[in-house]
Amino acid sequence: MNRRQTAVLLIFCALALAAGAYILLSDTPKDEYVHREAVKPPPEDVKAPAWVDSGQTPEPDYSPAQAKAQNATPVPPKKQSEYVPQVIEVKEDSVVTLSFVEALSNFFLARFVPADTSGISTTGVNAKSVNMHFGQELTGFSVPGDDIRAARKAVLDYAFTPSMLKTLEQIYSPAFMAYLVDSATTEDREYTVGMEKEIRPLTNAETSEMLRLNANVLKQTASIFRIISNDPTITELAGKYLRSSKAVERANGQLQTAIADEKDTTKAGQRLKQAILQRERVKNSIVSRIKRNCPGCSSSDAFYTAQWAYRRVLGEPKKHLPTFKTAAEVLDKMSNRFLQEAAKLK
Repeated sequence: MNRRQTAVLLIFCALALAAGAYILLSDTPKDEYVHREAVKPPPEDVKAPAWVDSGQTPEPDYSPAQAKAQNATPVPPKKQSEYVPQVIEVKEDSVVTLSFVEALSNFFLARFVPADTSGISTTGVNAKSVNMHFGQELTGFSVPGDDIRAARKAVLDYAFTPSMLKTLEQIYSPAFMAYLVDSATTEDREYTVGMEKEIRPLTNAETSEMLRLNANVLKQTASIFRIISNDPTITELAGKYLRSSKAVERANGQLQTAIADEKDTTKAGQRLKQAILQRERVKNSIVSRIKRNCPGCSSSDAFYTAQWAYRRVLGEPKKHLPTFKTAAEVLDKMSNRFLQEAAKLK
């Protein structure tokens, strides 16, 4: 029985082998393309790599990389550009010190009112406010003595000359502009916005607006200075105005005396009226001469500056009037600096 089973298995294996051989050795169908190519022997000069015989020796590769380095970290979207503080070396003047630059910057910022919902910003800087503030405080000026009037005259005699104005502009303008913009954009200050008080730095847009507004103030003041330097009649009229004002005071005193003595006040009243009219005519002449060449200038600024100029040129107009032309040039340069910085911050 076992022999019979073994024989059957042998016969089955033989049949399987025969079927496989038939499949492998059968001809390819006529409709099927077969590409055959004779195998060529390799060329005689072909050699194995050197490392096959000598072995591999790893060597470092110091050749420069051809691919550029890339930062896989996503770049965040650009935010409002930030002002980068500048480091500026300044040769400090002995009378007009660097503290004046800081005080002037603080003065500009303290008088700026950012826009509220109305969208209107304002500045309180003008010729009168600057003169009143620094004429009383003398912040940043190194002068001896306790007499404020004498000290103020000493500062003006020293600084308000063509050569000194140019010198101060050259050594302080870059530092002043850098300090002003840096302080505005980085320091917390109290600002009035509408009906609210806010303690914060100014935004770039607000700083740009502050610079633009004050550039206009500087430009108009420069125009008034230039007009005064070219028209000596203006300072002459300013002197006449002061004399007319004293005439008004005298006429008013006479009227008050007549009233106190219960006398007829008709003549005294007429004298006072005429004195006032004369004073106002002189004032209008001053303002009209300035606004003729500077229509956009404020009447109050024009009149105040003319009075200030009269005190500076008193007794020596030919000597001092040319200084106003230099002052106009300096203010024009400052105005242009303000506008340039304003454009950078938009």
